[in-house]
Parts: sequence; C-alpha cells; structure tokens
Amino acid sequence: MIGILYVFHGSQKNEKNQAARTFIQQLENRLDPRLYQATAFLENHPDTIASIAENMIKNGVTKVIVVPVLLFAAKHALVDIPAELEPVKNKYPTIQFSQTETFGSKVGSRQVLLERFQEVAASYPDEELVGIVVAHGTKQTTEPQNVLTEIAKDIQQQVGFSIIPTSLKGQEDFLADIKKQLSKQLKIVIVPFFLFDGHLITSMKNKLSEAFPTTEFTITRTLEFDPRILSDLEQIVTEAVSCIQ
Repeated sequence: MIGILYVFHGSQKNEKNQAARTFIQQLENRLDPRLYQATAFLENHPDTIASIAENMIKNGVTKVIVVPVLLFAAKHALVDIPAELEPVKNKYPTIQFSQTETFGSKVGSRQVLLERFQEVAASYPDEELVGIVVAHGTKQTTEPQNVLTEIAKDIQQQVGFSIIPTSLKGQEDFLADIKKQLSKQLKIVIVPFFLFDGHLITSMKNKLSEAFPTTEFTITRTLEFDPRILSDLEQIVTEAVSCIQ
C-alpha cells in the first residue's frame, strides 16, 4: 500500500496546526481513496515525522511518499526531514521511501502572490508602487533565493512595477533591501511569502517598526492556505504516485 506523509513545519499556535490539518483534509478528499494519507509536523506538535511514519507502516504501508508542505527546498526539506526519517528507515529496511519537491514555485502560489500585489495596486491607482516579496530564506543554499528571484521577475512583468525578492533569514538583508527603496519616494508594498501568518511575520513587522519608525508600509496577507495551492500539491502527489506504481 502506498502512503502519503504530509509534513508541515508546525506552529506554536495550535489553531494554525489545526488549520494545516483542515487544509490537507481537502486534498485527501481529492486523491485516490486507496492511498493511506497522514500528516506530521517538524516542530511544536506531538505528531512527529518518525511516529506518524511508523504508524503508517504498522497499518500496512509499504511505500511512503513524503510530501514537504513547504515553500522551498531549504534546510527543513533537505536536512531535517531526512534526519527524522533515518531511524524509521533503519528499523524497517524493506519499506520504500521517497520525497517529493516543495510547492513554492508552482502556479497556485504565484497566482496568490500576483493577486496580493494587484489588490494593492487597485487600491492605490494614483501612486507609484514598489513591491517586496519576502520569504523565509536560508544561508545554506542559494536555490530558494534563485527561485524567489525568478518568481519576482514573473510577477513584475504582470503588474508593471518593480518586485524585489528578499528573505528574512537568507543571505540577503531584507532591511537593507527595503532601505534601498525608501529614497525613491515610492509606496512600498510587502507581500509575505509564507503559508500562514505566524511568529516570523510578527517578528518581521517588529523589525520594520524598529528600523523605520516613521515609514508606513503596506503589508498584505500571507498565502493563508489558499485553495489554489491544493492543485499544486495534488499534482505533486499524483506524479509521485505514478512514478512508484
């Protein structure tokens, strides 16, 4: 039996973790009912990757497809998830494990980001805008920033004003990137490229207030578990299943 193990980062707020489960339940209903589907969290939740994976195996799963419900292939996807699974793999050497790509570069996410910028542009038709798309970021690999840069260029072509890609914890200094735009006398629109509004968004807002106390920024909503992302995840799962059948 094939099992799908969805992995979220996990939030300190239980309602966010419950929202993640509700989100995935919608996806589960769209997929083949013969698939064994379960959800685990990297942090802040008792349903760990190892415990859920072992439970899946005990229920007859012989092929586990791990789906990181993460925007980019950074440390969590490349290092943390495999490390969590290693003891399970050692304990059950006959079980086949595979891991899919992340979803941040897919069509659904791009549509939501584009819509966020378009909504602000429609609200301020007489103002010149500059957009900042802010992701989590990592210093370990440049790939997430490369993808973010490509996404920003794609959106910029559609909205007609500059979109600057930057990260909270990447190799770029997001405050420095924003400071560069202040001298241009443009209205700065910040779109957080996150699945939901958590402590990192709060931290970002606090840092902006401290660094630029007299500047008013327009900060939009996050992706907020937008249903368009479900289509991206459905495609990822379907392709992964077809490869191992």
